[in-house]
Amino acid sequence: MKPEDLERWDKKYVWHPYTQMKDYIEEKPLIIERGEGNYLIDIYGNKYLDAVSSIWCNLFGHSRREIIEAIKNQADKICHSTLLGAGNVPSILLAKKLVEITPKQLKKVFYSEDGSEAVEIAVKMAYQYYYLKGDKRERFISVTEGYHGDTVGAMSVGGSELFHGIFKPLLFKGYRAKHPYCYRCKEKNCDKECLKEILDLIENHANESFCVILEGGIMGSAGMIPFPDGYIEEVAKTCKKEDLILILDEVATGFGRTGDMFFSNRLKDKPDILCLGKALTGGYLPLAATLTTEEIFNEFLGEYGEAKHFYHGHTYTGNQILCSAALANLEIFEKEKVLEKLKPKIKLIYEQLERLNELEHVGDVRGRGFMIGVELVKNKDTKEPYPYGYKAGFRVAKELLKRGIYMRPIGNVVILVPPLSITEEEIIYLCDALYESIKEAL
Repeated sequence: MKPEDLERWDKKYVWHPYTQMKDYIEEKPLIIERGEGNYLIDIYGNKYLDAVSSIWCNLFGHSRREIIEAIKNQADKICHSTLLGAGNVPSILLAKKLVEITPKQLKKVFYSEDGSEAVEIAVKMAYQYYYLKGDKRERFISVTEGYHGDTVGAMSVGGSELFHGIFKPLLFKGYRAKHPYCYRCKEKNCDKECLKEILDLIENHANESFCVILEGGIMGSAGMIPFPDGYIEEVAKTCKKEDLILILDEVATGFGRTGDMFFSNRLKDKPDILCLGKALTGGYLPLAATLTTEEIFNEFLGEYGEAKHFYHGHTYTGNQILCSAALANLEIFEKEKVLEKLKPKIKLIYEQLERLNELEHVGDVRGRGFMIGVELVKNKDTKEPYPYGYKAGFRVAKELLKRGIYMRPIGNVVILVPPLSITEEEIIYLCDALYESIKEAL
């Protein structure tokens, strides 16, 4: 197949997610053919450093033999059999492993295929838990601009006005506190008004709410906005005091992204339900998991005729090939002491990014671990943003592509979520190239 044919067919047949197709059709597309290590390779043989880990899921680079061999070996045995009323070996082994490495009160694992589904499951579990106890609660508590996925339930508990505002008539109701946003906070002396607002919601509406749901330490799709230190800790403590289920969405932040295996492991008061996805298989196959406590699980137990089951499931729930890939991925963490080696890399990337503050149109450099946002502004003194249609982030992305780096921005925010396997040399090159790209583009 000629590259020109692939480009033509791509524009003719494929509808790309989160993409203005009018722009896409008018430009030369980037079409990836293969990957090697931390690099994507297009149909012309050009290499690009994968600076967003193929949308935040690739951990150890492309074409890792351990994961590929695990997939092949499982495929030789069986590719799929249902988890409805029957088990399979990889799903059992993976569930055991996940329970061992997540907060200790989480004892049960429910599988799905992506993060939105993991959140849908968590929300339904929380709602049905109270329903089965004879306590009908119909509201949730979250924050504005939170993002938990694009299915209807996940959109409902999220709060992205840009992504999901049009769908409000379809969504179920909840209470939202204003999300923390330290860079744009108008309070000169921080008194954590953002925290007080959500704590007030919990204390005033706990009896009619079935969950509080937050992202794990940093709001990814809002533009990599970290929760202030102590924010989630206080929310968790208040949920425990008010006997309210806390769901922590670590679909994006889990598996080393924040510097720890899971952000939730840092908390004294742990979540009641934990959502995992994206990097669970190292970025090789779609797999997600929702973990919960024995207490929540036990509420669903009963005689068959009571119909207390959790009526939820997908055709490929707990698929053997997906779970085998995840097991191989988790083995790499242990074998290569990944988290220990990660800390100096995180320190280095923030040291290198410090230079960006010199630039006229860089308003804020922020992040948590390897989840980093660089907010671009039209006026640095007033923090005036670029108009959405100016595509400031995409202008920078185009310049980075010329320098052999693939980056997918969110609005005016340059997003960096490098693979954990990125080298120190690649970190330095990435940060230097970003500096030059922002200068050139803006």
